Amino acid sequence: MKTKELVEIALFTAILAVLGFLPPLPLPFTPVPITLQNLGVILAGTFLGVRAAASSMILFVLLVGAGLPILGGGRGGIGAIISPSGGFVLGWIVEAFVIAFILSKIKKPGFWAIILSGLFAGIIVLYPIGTLWQSVMMHIPWGAALTMSIVYVPGDAIKAVVVAALAIKLRERVRLIGHA
Repeated sequence: MKTKELVEIALFTAILAVLGFLPPLPLPFTPVPITLQNLGVILAGTFLGVRAAASSMILFVLLVGAGLPILGGGRGGIGAIISPSGGFVLGWIVEAFVIAFILSKIKKPGFWAIILSGLFAGIIVLYPIGTLWQSVMMHIPWGAALTMSIVYVPGDAIKAVVVAALAIKLRERVRLIGHA
């Protein structure tokens, strides 16, 4: 990897960590809180290439696993990864990869391409990983975990719109290794 790519990986890992310091919104019916961190995942997938986007998320997961309290609510350590919400955190690696992969196939991704790639990677890729993990950790049927997670879809859609708007505005000003 080139130095520029390493710096960009570190930058997006740091963005994700900073978003973790914003207070999460706990929900009474699920142990998975609403956070802004998946906005950072969509950002990484949008602005970085496939390898860098996934690497940024891997680095973040390793830092959490090492005990840094950078998940929403100041959580960190192996316990945070093996918690019911840990599948979503691990799934961020795949989500960022998929967003970056989809957008890499489009010459100049527009507003809707960014939104749809974020929604596809979030709902079709991340939710099955996160909810399957949650069902195993909570000893509940997968369908029940999936039902509990439906509440996140509108917020994830809003986050995808925010990232698309940012990407379009920043595209000409910021030259990253990806494709925004």
